[in-house]
Amino acid sequence: MNGTAFSVLVCLAMSPVAPREAGAQVIRGVVVDSASQQPLTAVLVSLADSAHRNLQRLLSDAGGEFRFSVPRPGRYSIRAERLGMATSTVEQIEVAVDQTVSLRIALANLPIALEGLQASGDRRCELSRDLGIETLRVWEEARKALNSADFTSSAGVYVHDLGKYVRELEPGSLKILSETHSFWSTTNERPIESRPVEELLDGGWVVRESGGNRYFGPDAHVLLSDEFLDTHCMQLRPLDESNPHLVGLEFRPVRIRSRRTGIQGALWLSRETGGLEWLEFNYLSLPGLAEAVNSDQIGGRVDFRSLPDGAWIVSRWYIRMPRVVEEVDEISGIRLRRPRLKGIVEEGGWVMEARARETGKIAFAEHGGAIRGQVRERGDAVMESGGRVALVGAGVAVDLDSEGRFVVPGLPPGTYQLSYLRPSLGGLDRDYPVADAVVRFGDTTTVRLEAADTDAVLARACGVREWTPYTGVLQGHVVLPDSRLAASGIRVVARWEEWRSTGSGPLQGRAMHVATETNSIGAYRLCGIPADLTGVEVTAGEGRDGVSATAVLSEDKPVVTITLGLVREPPDSAR
Repeated sequence: MNGTAFSVLVCLAMSPVAPREAGAQVIRGVVVDSASQQPLTAVLVSLADSAHRNLQRLLSDAGGEFRFSVPRPGRYSIRAERLGMATSTVEQIEVAVDQTVSLRIALANLPIALEGLQASGDRRCELSRDLGIETLRVWEEARKALNSADFTSSAGVYVHDLGKYVRELEPGSLKILSETHSFWSTTNERPIESRPVEELLDGGWVVRESGGNRYFGPDAHVLLSDEFLDTHCMQLRPLDESNPHLVGLEFRPVRIRSRRTGIQGALWLSRETGGLEWLEFNYLSLPGLAEAVNSDQIGGRVDFRSLPDGAWIVSRWYIRMPRVVEEVDEISGIRLRRPRLKGIVEEGGWVMEARARETGKIAFAEHGGAIRGQVRERGDAVMESGGRVALVGAGVAVDLDSEGRFVVPGLPPGTYQLSYLRPSLGGLDRDYPVADAVVRFGDTTTVRLEAADTDAVLARACGVREWTPYTGVLQGHVVLPDSRLAASGIRVVARWEEWRSTGSGPLQGRAMHVATETNSIGAYRLCGIPADLTGVEVTAGEGRDGVSATAVLSEDKPVVTITLGLVREPPDSAR
């Protein structure tokens, strides 16, 4: 399983400033990569009130944007988290009656390699309120994936085509003795059937019913709950020599109530990426005859999968339950009763395909394909370091190696458009396709890409038919002072001097400028800026409240991104 969280580069689409939304309180915004300033898709954004109660959750869209309608005026906080990025929280957001607040949240890339982590020598049981530093580090990465998986399963983000089965297994060898299947589609399916966490902790994980015992497993919602974390401890598992690329985080109950079945297990994460691979668990104090069997094959497993857009789902799961019989032996006239594990019943399933509910696009298929290829620059141009290949509209981008080669794995079937991202173009080429690739189940499609003409990319981004030579683009965001609040409707002006020869006379200078206004998420884009090493002054705001910076564009770097922080807040801005 690949737990990698793909980086995403998205070009902001310019639009007129959105009007204030009447009759409701709204918090909206965009989440961007702090290094590239490009929007991030599939960031889990959570809204909490002043009492720190979680109210709503959602995933940022393909443009990195999110929007919450808050129930009443007041003070709120926003939390944004994504695997591979540092979590960010914006506190003390004041929302007045019928007001719209715009945010811009920048997440920094956070190396999450878990190489070198080892279990401590004392193997102490660490309670959730007092986790050791290394245990907390692993739990934080697992929690991000669990949060995302819990949201996608409960909010119906995807339509899942599911396959489910019931098997009779031979104890020991686990050979399949019998099997039945069923298939259906759903938008809201928690694969491991669970109960409210308070019922599980009070009544146990195995419940006696008229037809036999009913077994439950922990879903993401249960594992993340305060009740579970307050009654279970965590510790790092010693290195497993059979899986040295994984790090294990054990959980077990602090105590087991009398005649109640408990649960213990481990979350397994990739040491290289920090991605959650799977969860395994088994039962403590099984009821009746099952307690005497004591087989490590009784329990369950849940496999997790990171989707290309950064979201997480459960891809496979199973629970194994004992089928126990009581046998009677007679020795020297004495009848002895003993339990025997006659069989193991396995109930499980898998996601055959997951499609975005709103667009119908396939986000995951069990047997995906791959695209492999190589990029070359046009003519004699030298390839830029740090280049990437992206799938247009899919939120997926991969790095090129030193020879310009790339592989995009795990793709569902379909015809994809590919774009080549050059660092010098600041993400403007993300939506500019340079090749098509048809992907089929289990196949690898090979393509060769030629970089797009720079002038053509710039012309398309600025909405003009032909591009003026030796000009470029100045883009970025404007934010309010001492905050990450986006400043919408702010005038942004770029000014420079243009010098022309008048024949035999001296050079004549002329003041030039272009202007625009920031959109609803504080973004701006200015086209036709000289890319000839001329110093260009860009200003946001008016008079003493304005802020300026200097940009220098060149033929090698025709796109420059600058974030401008206002000195004072405009009187009519929404907070």
